[in-house]
Amino acid sequence: MQNFYLVQIGVTYSSPCFLPYATGCIAAYLKNDKEISAHFNVPDIVVMREKPEVAIKRLKEPSFVAFSCYTWNFEYNVTLAKMVKEKYPDVCIIFGGHQISPDGATLDEYPFIDYLMHNEGEETTARFLKAFIHGRDVSEVPNLSFRRGGETVTTEPYIPCDLSTFPSPYLAGVFDNLLEEFPDIEFHATLETNRGCPYSCAYCEWCFTKSIRQFPMDKIKKEIEWIASHRLKYCYCADANFGILDRDVEIARYVVEQKEKYGYPDVFKPCYAKESDDNVFEAGYILNSSSTDKGVTLAYQSLDNKTLENIGRKNLTLNRFSSLDLRYTEAGIPTYTELILGLPGETYESFCRGICSLLEHGQNNSMTVYECQVYPNSRMADPEYRSRHGIKTAKIPLFGIHYNPEFNGVGEYIEVIIETATMPKDDWVKAYMFSVVLQTFHHLALLRFFAIYLNREQKLSYEDFYQKLFNYIYNENSGYLHELFKELYERKADTEKADWTYQKDVFGSTGWYFEEGAFLELIKSGEIFWSDITPFLKSFNIEPGLFDDLLKYQKGVLRSLDKSEAELEFKHNFYPYFEDQSGGTPLREVECSLKCKSDFEAESWADYAKKAVWFGKRYSAMLLTNPRAEVEYSEADGE
Repeated sequence: MQNFYLVQIGVTYSSPCFLPYATGCIAAYLKNDKEISAHFNVPDIVVMREKPEVAIKRLKEPSFVAFSCYTWNFEYNVTLAKMVKEKYPDVCIIFGGHQISPDGATLDEYPFIDYLMHNEGEETTARFLKAFIHGRDVSEVPNLSFRRGGETVTTEPYIPCDLSTFPSPYLAGVFDNLLEEFPDIEFHATLETNRGCPYSCAYCEWCFTKSIRQFPMDKIKKEIEWIASHRLKYCYCADANFGILDRDVEIARYVVEQKEKYGYPDVFKPCYAKESDDNVFEAGYILNSSSTDKGVTLAYQSLDNKTLENIGRKNLTLNRFSSLDLRYTEAGIPTYTELILGLPGETYESFCRGICSLLEHGQNNSMTVYECQVYPNSRMADPEYRSRHGIKTAKIPLFGIHYNPEFNGVGEYIEVIIETATMPKDDWVKAYMFSVVLQTFHHLALLRFFAIYLNREQKLSYEDFYQKLFNYIYNENSGYLHELFKELYERKADTEKADWTYQKDVFGSTGWYFEEGAFLELIKSGEIFWSDITPFLKSFNIEPGLFDDLLKYQKGVLRSLDKSEAELEFKHNFYPYFEDQSGGTPLREVECSLKCKSDFEAESWADYAKKAVWFGKRYSAMLLTNPRAEVEYSEADGE
């Protein structure tokens, strides 16, 4: 009996940690095959990021060691695999997963790797082992790369098969020993209800097929119940387009039923379908009404037509976006939008114009801008594609956002686009920092209401407002606000050190995006921030009485550590005026009062940061008027 080990290392040796779902699927598939089980023992998966010299002790007389490779564990896998080969020269080392090359290039770089497995792993691994059992030539096995006679051989692609017979790692007990061995680790779950994606975005390599193949509903429901009954707080739904199928509404409903029964999972996080429709709305409504999800994604990535053509993507029209955003808002469902910086064809001007056009069409709640990463199996990684678009990248250390990486001596790296033919590096830095300013002050709400007021009443575009703010911050040359953002700008520009995580112990040990760190610093600074920003706000010549009232509202509804509730009086109907996403409620002079109470308690700035920003950013938890807060509004005339 030979030992076939599977290794899927997480990013940290601490809580939280995802159960090794990818290798778990392979383990369940192999254990379910009687012929393989008669010849091979599949021990518990190696998952914890222990020091490599400790992890290698988990391998007892290995014949095969298969590593699942991602951006967060590739360097660790290389280190451990080399140590394994040195200790056990006859062992067969296999690398698979999204981080290996689509051809045999990874073999050229790492001579101690014997085989690469491409695409899906279950069937390929089984056929590979059966070739050894029967003494057949492995060149008959699809999806492999290996060396032969001084050359690299890559076999035919594997044609994905029906998923109905694939066993579940949860139901097969693959993770039972892991949960028992590490009782103090908070494990998170991954759920697949289907595989495949009908889209072909150049930056993405999520799915290996355009056709969507479905797992049986009975299996899905049993897995959801297993996750809930084992009290796992977080479940990530790994479908590329949740809501694309009619049955996804039923799945969302079942998740909520199990949460009501067991109290878990706290969060079920899907990646919603790009083409948002009634299915996505209903599924999102079910999950968000039970506070099981943080909001629904209305993703764009870019709003520049040439860029969209370059990456093979088609977006919702902005009018369609506006109507969807209003529909979700009226239903009490927060939405957020994702954009990618560094896509080929984008310019500084088109990026800023695009991000602000989303504000013009109602995205006042939440937005996230990601650096464009290059993945080995994406179209963007192709040398010809890179050359055609003038793509230049930087290999930078993997930085921890909302988690504390414990690399145990082996750092990880990601490849980020920092320049294209249409966006020089200086413009890339400037564009990123413009997005940081916009998110800090608009989506994290520090000046959201001033921006909306000026847009509606003075017809000042959001782009003009935030460009003026951007220039004000960086041209002042003094003050707390200027120094804070100057530091962030300089850190972003340094692509060698790439110190792109904002971390201060006062906000906890976790890392934050720059906009989140800036928000936390400014809200904590209190009157220091307001003193710095007031001259800028006064430059718009708002009538003094109205200005004072608006400033009172903007400051009054922000939730800080020492202010979890407020009773405020105003001379204008600001609350209904700003809550009306359509902009149809006119601003009136009227004596009114607002009583509001936050939906969470915070004992420290670290606790506040976690609850208001990490857990609450998607629904504007930093505002006392957010959809989950207690709000009472009244006017003097009784309306």
